[in-house]
Amino acid sequence: MKRAQMLLVSVLLAVSSLGAMAQGALAWDGAVWSNSDSFSSRCLGFTDTYPKQLYSLATAQMAALGYSPIGGALGAGFTRSAFLATVAPDWAVYVHSHGDNYRATSGSGIDSAFLQDPGPTACSDYHVDAVRASTIKATTAGVPFGLVIMSTCYLGSTKSTMPDAFQIAKVKNSPDMEFYLGYVNSTYDSSSLRFEKAFWSYLSGGITRTAYQAFTYASGIGGYSQPDASNPFQANWWGSPIFNGRP
Repeated sequence: MKRAQMLLVSVLLAVSSLGAMAQGALAWDGAVWSNSDSFSSRCLGFTDTYPKQLYSLATAQMAALGYSPIGGALGAGFTRSAFLATVAPDWAVYVHSHGDNYRATSGSGIDSAFLQDPGPTACSDYHVDAVRASTIKATTAGVPFGLVIMSTCYLGSTKSTMPDAFQIAKVKNSPDMEFYLGYVNSTYDSSSLRFEKAFWSYLSGGITRTAYQAFTYASGIGGYSQPDASNPFQANWWGSPIFNGRP
Protein backbone atom coordinates (compact mmCIF):
# COMPACT_ATOMS: atom_id res chain seq x y z
CA MET A 1 0.00 0.00 0.00
CA LYS A 2 1.33 3.40 -0.94
CA ARG A 3 2.06 6.05 1.68
CA ALA A 4 -0.72 8.23 0.27
CA GLN A 5 -3.21 5.43 0.82
CA MET A 6 -1.94 4.76 4.34
CA LEU A 7 -2.02 8.45 5.10
CA LEU A 8 -5.60 8.71 3.81
CA VAL A 9 -6.70 5.92 6.12
CA SER A 10 -5.00 7.64 9.06
CA VAL A 11 -6.63 10.95 8.21
CA LEU A 12 -10.07 9.41 7.91
CA LEU A 13 -9.67 7.70 11.26
CA ALA A 14 -8.49 10.90 12.87
CA VAL A 15 -11.39 12.90 11.45
CA SER A 16 -13.82 10.24 12.55
CA SER A 17 -12.53 10.16 16.11
CA LEU A 18 -11.70 13.81 16.63
CA GLY A 19 -14.28 15.42 14.39
CA ALA A 20 -11.83 17.76 12.66
CA MET A 21 -8.23 18.16 11.58
CA ALA A 22 -6.37 21.45 11.54
CA GLN A 23 -5.59 22.63 8.03
CA GLY A 24 -1.90 22.40 7.22
CA ALA A 25 -1.18 19.85 9.94
CA LEU A 26 0.25 17.39 7.43
CA ALA A 27 3.90 17.64 6.44
CA TRP A 28 4.96 16.80 2.91
CA ASP A 29 8.72 16.76 3.33
CA GLY A 30 11.12 17.59 0.54
CA ALA A 31 14.91 17.64 0.49
CA VAL A 32 17.44 19.36 -1.77
CA TRP A 33 21.08 18.28 -1.64
CA SER A 34 23.90 19.85 -3.64
CA ASN A 35 27.58 18.94 -3.66
CA SER A 36 29.48 22.20 -4.14
CA ASP A 37 32.97 21.63 -2.70
CA SER A 38 34.02 19.17 -5.39
CA PHE A 39 33.02 21.78 -7.98
CA SER A 40 35.41 24.38 -6.56
CA SER A 41 38.55 25.75 -8.19
CA ARG A 42 40.59 23.51 -5.90
CA CYS A 43 39.12 20.46 -7.66
CA LEU A 44 38.24 21.72 -11.13
CA GLY A 45 40.75 24.49 -11.72
CA PHE A 46 37.84 26.95 -11.84
CA THR A 47 34.88 27.67 -9.61
CA ASP A 48 31.61 26.19 -10.81
CA THR A 49 28.79 28.41 -9.50
CA TYR A 50 26.03 26.15 -10.80
CA PRO A 51 25.69 23.92 -7.71
CA LYS A 52 24.42 26.87 -5.66
CA GLN A 53 22.13 28.03 -8.47
CA LEU A 54 20.68 24.54 -8.88
CA TYR A 55 20.22 24.22 -5.12
CA SER A 56 18.42 27.57 -4.84
CA LEU A 57 16.21 26.83 -7.84
CA ALA A 58 15.16 23.37 -6.63
CA THR A 59 14.51 24.61 -3.09
CA ALA A 60 12.28 27.45 -4.25
CA GLN A 61 10.40 25.38 -6.81
CA MET A 62 9.86 22.40 -4.53
CA ALA A 63 8.33 24.76 -1.96
CA ALA A 64 6.17 26.33 -4.67
CA LEU A 65 4.73 22.90 -5.47
CA GLY A 66 3.67 22.52 -1.84
CA TYR A 67 6.45 20.52 -0.23
CA SER A 68 7.27 21.61 3.32
CA PRO A 69 9.52 21.59 5.20
CA ILE A 70 12.43 21.54 2.73
CA GLY A 71 15.52 19.89 4.17
CA GLY A 72 18.86 18.90 2.69
CA ALA A 73 22.06 20.93 2.45
CA LEU A 74 24.37 22.85 0.16
CA GLY A 75 28.07 22.03 0.51
CA ALA A 76 29.72 20.36 3.48
CA GLY A 77 26.42 19.53 5.17
CA PHE A 78 25.64 17.13 2.33
CA THR A 79 27.12 13.98 3.83
CA ARG A 80 26.19 10.36 3.37
CA SER A 81 25.14 10.07 7.00
CA ALA A 82 22.99 13.22 6.86
CA PHE A 83 21.26 12.07 3.68
CA LEU A 84 20.56 8.56 4.93
CA ALA A 85 19.38 9.81 8.33
CA THR A 86 16.70 12.04 6.85
CA VAL A 87 15.61 10.55 3.51
CA ALA A 88 12.91 8.14 4.65
CA PRO A 89 10.20 10.73 5.50
CA ASP A 90 10.72 12.69 2.28
CA TRP A 91 8.14 12.77 -0.49
CA ALA A 92 10.42 14.64 -2.89
CA VAL A 93 14.21 14.36 -3.24
CA TYR A 94 16.61 16.39 -5.36
CA VAL A 95 20.35 15.67 -5.62
CA HIS A 96 23.02 17.58 -7.54
CA SER A 97 26.42 15.94 -7.53
CA HIS A 98 28.68 13.63 -9.49
CA GLY A 99 26.91 10.39 -10.32
CA ASP A 100 27.74 7.16 -12.09
CA ASN A 101 26.75 3.53 -12.48
CA TYR A 102 29.47 1.85 -10.43
CA ARG A 103 30.16 -1.83 -10.15
CA ALA A 104 28.49 -3.38 -7.13
CA THR A 105 30.81 -4.13 -4.22
CA SER A 106 29.67 -7.75 -4.34
CA GLY A 107 28.90 -9.60 -7.56
CA SER A 108 29.18 -8.28 -11.08
CA GLY A 109 26.12 -6.08 -11.27
CA ILE A 110 25.63 -2.30 -11.17
CA ASP A 111 25.10 -0.32 -7.97
CA SER A 112 24.59 3.30 -9.01
CA ALA A 113 25.67 6.10 -6.71
CA PHE A 114 26.04 9.84 -6.31
CA LEU A 115 28.84 11.41 -4.29
CA GLN A 116 28.49 13.27 -1.03
CA ASP A 117 30.14 16.66 -0.67
CA PRO A 118 33.81 15.99 0.20
CA GLY A 119 34.12 19.03 2.45
CA PRO A 120 36.15 22.23 2.00
CA THR A 121 39.60 20.59 2.03
CA ALA A 122 39.08 17.58 -0.26
CA CYS A 123 37.88 16.61 -3.72
CA SER A 124 35.44 13.81 -4.53
CA ASP A 125 36.63 10.22 -4.33
CA TYR A 126 33.99 7.61 -5.05
CA HIS A 127 35.77 5.10 -2.79
CA VAL A 128 35.10 7.47 0.11
CA ASP A 129 32.11 9.54 -0.97
CA ALA A 130 29.72 7.23 -2.79
CA VAL A 131 26.11 7.09 -1.61
CA ARG A 132 25.02 3.86 -3.23
CA ALA A 133 21.56 2.97 -4.45
CA SER A 134 21.61 -0.29 -2.49
CA THR A 135 22.30 1.60 0.74
CA ILE A 136 19.51 4.08 0.05
CA LYS A 137 17.07 1.26 -0.71
CA ALA A 138 17.97 -0.50 2.53
CA THR A 139 17.44 2.75 4.41
CA THR A 140 14.09 3.62 2.83
CA ALA A 141 12.86 0.07 3.54
CA GLY A 142 10.24 0.03 0.82
CA VAL A 143 8.82 3.48 1.51
CA PRO A 144 7.61 5.05 -1.76
CA PHE A 145 8.51 8.50 -3.06
CA GLY A 146 6.75 10.92 -5.37
CA LEU A 147 9.24 13.24 -7.09
CA VAL A 148 12.92 12.27 -7.39
CA ILE A 149 15.42 14.30 -9.42
CA MET A 150 19.03 13.21 -9.86
CA SER A 151 20.87 16.22 -11.32
CA THR A 152 24.02 14.23 -12.04
CA CYS A 153 25.68 12.46 -14.91
CA TYR A 154 24.51 8.96 -15.90
CA LEU A 155 21.79 8.26 -13.31
CA GLY A 156 19.11 8.61 -15.97
CA SER A 157 20.63 5.91 -18.17
CA THR A 158 19.03 2.51 -18.61
CA LYS A 159 21.85 1.00 -16.53
CA SER A 160 20.97 3.10 -13.49
CA THR A 161 19.76 1.32 -10.38
CA MET A 162 18.97 4.60 -8.60
CA PRO A 163 15.23 4.67 -9.41
CA ASP A 164 14.79 1.38 -7.54
CA ALA A 165 16.40 2.93 -4.45
CA PHE A 166 13.24 5.07 -4.26
CA GLN A 167 10.87 2.26 -5.28
CA ILE A 168 10.27 3.76 -8.73
CA ALA A 169 10.11 1.20 -11.51
CA LYS A 170 11.85 2.01 -14.78
CA VAL A 171 8.60 2.17 -16.74
CA LYS A 172 6.77 5.09 -18.32
CA ASN A 173 3.26 3.98 -17.41
CA SER A 174 3.40 3.53 -13.65
CA PRO A 175 -0.02 3.42 -11.96
CA ASP A 176 1.52 5.12 -8.93
CA MET A 177 1.95 8.88 -8.63
CA GLU A 178 5.74 8.98 -8.98
CA PHE A 179 8.31 10.57 -11.27
CA TYR A 180 12.07 10.09 -11.53
CA LEU A 181 14.23 12.44 -13.62
CA GLY A 182 17.91 12.04 -14.47
CA TYR A 183 20.51 12.59 -17.19
CA VAL A 184 21.77 9.83 -19.45
CA ASN A 185 25.29 10.95 -20.35
CA SER A 186 28.09 13.15 -19.06
CA THR A 187 26.28 16.46 -18.61
CA TYR A 188 27.39 20.06 -18.15
CA ASP A 189 25.94 21.88 -15.15
CA SER A 190 25.00 24.77 -17.45
CA SER A 191 22.78 22.43 -19.46
CA SER A 192 21.28 20.96 -16.30
CA LEU A 193 20.38 24.45 -15.10
CA ARG A 194 18.84 25.39 -18.43
CA PHE A 195 16.77 22.21 -18.51
CA GLU A 196 15.67 22.43 -14.90
CA LYS A 197 14.66 26.08 -15.16
CA ALA A 198 12.37 25.13 -18.03
CA PHE A 199 11.12 22.00 -16.26
CA TRP A 200 10.24 23.77 -13.00
CA SER A 201 8.77 26.78 -14.77
CA TYR A 202 6.37 24.65 -16.79
CA LEU A 203 5.46 22.37 -13.89
CA SER A 204 4.63 25.23 -11.54
CA GLY A 205 2.30 26.77 -14.13
CA GLY A 206 -0.77 24.91 -12.86
CA ILE A 207 -1.96 21.76 -11.11
CA THR A 208 -3.19 20.23 -14.39
CA ARG A 209 0.34 20.19 -15.79
CA THR A 210 2.23 16.95 -15.37
CA ALA A 211 5.90 16.25 -14.75
CA TYR A 212 6.00 14.36 -18.05
CA GLN A 213 4.66 17.42 -19.88
CA ALA A 214 7.27 19.57 -18.11
CA PHE A 215 9.96 17.11 -19.19
CA THR A 216 8.74 17.24 -22.79
CA TYR A 217 8.68 21.04 -22.75
CA ALA A 218 12.19 21.33 -21.30
CA SER A 219 13.56 18.74 -23.72
CA GLY A 220 12.13 20.64 -26.65
CA ILE A 221 13.63 24.08 -26.04
CA GLY A 222 17.09 23.01 -27.25
CA GLY A 223 20.24 25.05 -26.90
CA TYR A 224 21.98 22.56 -24.64
CA SER A 225 25.78 22.44 -24.58
CA GLN A 226 27.40 19.02 -24.50
CA PRO A 227 30.90 17.76 -23.73
CA ASP A 228 31.34 16.01 -27.10
CA ALA A 229 29.49 14.07 -29.79
CA SER A 230 29.58 10.87 -27.74
CA ASN A 231 27.87 12.65 -24.83
CA PRO A 232 24.84 14.44 -26.30
CA PHE A 233 22.57 16.17 -23.84
CA GLN A 234 19.80 13.74 -22.94
CA ALA A 235 17.45 13.79 -19.99
CA ASN A 236 15.30 10.76 -19.17
CA TRP A 237 12.37 9.92 -16.91
CA TRP A 238 10.43 7.02 -15.47
CA GLY A 239 7.20 6.88 -13.54
CA SER A 240 3.68 8.10 -14.20
CA PRO A 241 2.84 10.30 -17.20
CA ILE A 242 -0.10 11.84 -15.31
CA PHE A 243 1.60 12.77 -12.02
CA ASN A 244 1.67 16.54 -11.51
CA GLY A 245 4.69 16.43 -9.20
CA ARG A 246 2.78 17.80 -6.23
CA PRO A 247 2.18 16.24 -2.82
